[in-house]
Amino acid sequence: MSDRPFGSRPDHEIHALSDEQILQYVVAARAAGQPAHAARGLQILVFGYRDIVKVRVAAKVPRHEAEDVADAGLLRAVATALKPDAFKGGSMGEFRSWMHTIVDRHVADHWRKVERSPREDPLPEEHEGDDDGRRPAGSVADDSDAVDVQAVIEQALGELSEAHRLVVELYVFGGRTALETAEQIGDGMTENNVHQITTRFRRRMRELLDETS
Repeated sequence: MSDRPFGSRPDHEIHALSDEQILQYVVAARAAGQPAHAARGLQILVFGYRDIVKVRVAAKVPRHEAEDVADAGLLRAVATALKPDAFKGGSMGEFRSWMHTIVDRHVADHWRKVERSPREDPLPEEHEGDDDGRRPAGSVADDSDAVDVQAVIEQALGELSEAHRLVVELYVFGGRTALETAEQIGDGMTENNVHQITTRFRRRMRELLDETS
């Protein structure tokens, strides 16, 4: 870092910087006692990671919910950036870890909300032909100690029989309707069975998340 006095930049100039340069700007603003400029730079850096966040979230929530959850997670990170000392790191590795912490906590809270309000979480077939069915995702106050959501998902799936695991993979993560899932699995599987299996899976997810938090 240079010893030159900190000079604030307009948004369009910050957007033109590389990720590393934006982070340097954030660190410089923070060191100069300019938290508002540090927060703005951090917000711009966060938005630059939208595609990465979407890929990360898509691996952890049902396909038809991934974009909404990812966008809400980004907004949460942007809001967190406004808090004093929200991000104290100075490297891109520390920034990514900070981002992943916020996003993973948000995904974990999304799963808790799904289990607490199952009737407010429309089934995939209720979304067919409706791209405007957005739902607010929940939030938690503390963004520290990220939950390894992928590990929790894998543990919950690992506790299921092969047939029940396939139900969850098709219906919850594959975006299939309950009817399509039941027909593909066959062997007496019904739509009601699909709903019962996925409800138990979501309940188990919540239990594991509560244990890890």
